[in-house]
Amino acid sequence: MKYLFCAFVFLIGFSFTYTGDRSAFKNYIPYILAALVIVLFEYDDYFYSIFYKLFNLFFWIFIASMYLELLNPGLFRSVFSFLSLGKNLVVRSTDGVAIAGLAFEKADAAFLCNLGLGVLFAKIFNRGLNLSQLFQLGIVFGALMMTGKRTLFLIPLVSIVAFALFFSRSHRVAKAMAVLLAVFVCLAVTYTFVPQVSLVFERFLADNGDPLSGREVFWTYAMEMFRSSPLLGEGFLSFNAYVNSRGFLYYGEPWQFQAHNVYLQLLAELGIVGLLLFVSMLAILIFGFGRSAKKDPNIFNLTAFYWAVLIAIYSMTGNTIYYACQLMVFAVVVNIYLKYISPREGYSK
Repeated sequence: MKYLFCAFVFLIGFSFTYTGDRSAFKNYIPYILAALVIVLFEYDDYFYSIFYKLFNLFFWIFIASMYLELLNPGLFRSVFSFLSLGKNLVVRSTDGVAIAGLAFEKADAAFLCNLGLGVLFAKIFNRGLNLSQLFQLGIVFGALMMTGKRTLFLIPLVSIVAFALFFSRSHRVAKAMAVLLAVFVCLAVTYTFVPQVSLVFERFLADNGDPLSGREVFWTYAMEMFRSSPLLGEGFLSFNAYVNSRGFLYYGEPWQFQAHNVYLQLLAELGIVGLLLFVSMLAILIFGFGRSAKKDPNIFNLTAFYWAVLIAIYSMTGNTIYYACQLMVFAVVVNIYLKYISPREGYSK
């Protein structure tokens, strides 16, 4: 795993010599280096204990910020606008269409909601479902639905059934249905008191015959790039420049939002070699964490398993490793795998 990750980073670095957008590449170098540091260094159990507690603390602050934005957008802007770093993101997130809270962007907000749901699912299948956790599920699912992100809404619904089927000790089907029923009860209650959660359903129904929301256009461009350089691709982060060079505009502006499919974009930018490295890492992570959770379903391996599955599935329609925060999550999952799941191939003392 460590060699695969280093080879992946090396290939990204090597692609700087031929990428079509060196400016974007230079801006992303600090995040690539940060991910490499996270993977190469070992952190002790105390660090991960603190990490887990801090994640829970900041996650619930983030969820509270989403409901504050819902209930009082003006107060939210006055309190938190300085955190937008001058990018005018608060205005975009409070336009009445989607709620993003302190993430300031609906895709990041939905991804963060999923990270928290992974922790909640791990607690439920490690300690059992109680009224407090049921209430927390309703709050987080409500926040997730306010972002309007369809794929990131479906992933936890499917995953909670999969958790029940694979990680429950007995009565798997009954537990799966019971947990799913509990989720739907939470959704119904949340929908009753927070009508804005209907946004995700409206997006399902209002696709205008295009459930991919135009993504197939970008996927076609990605395949064009791949055919021109199939082995090593056109260079990391060159997709936007390639699309814009073909005259594509988004509301009259140059496209800046990647291919919305990490697998196809890696195929275009790093070729077959880059895609195989990334897919191999995901396969090892999911199989390793799944096998570990099957034998001993504890909070840490269940959470990491969910996060790995989240990245693998969302990479089909999202931009996971092309967003810094999601790249860091991927690096953390790799580090956890090397420390706890396969320590013999992990870190030398």
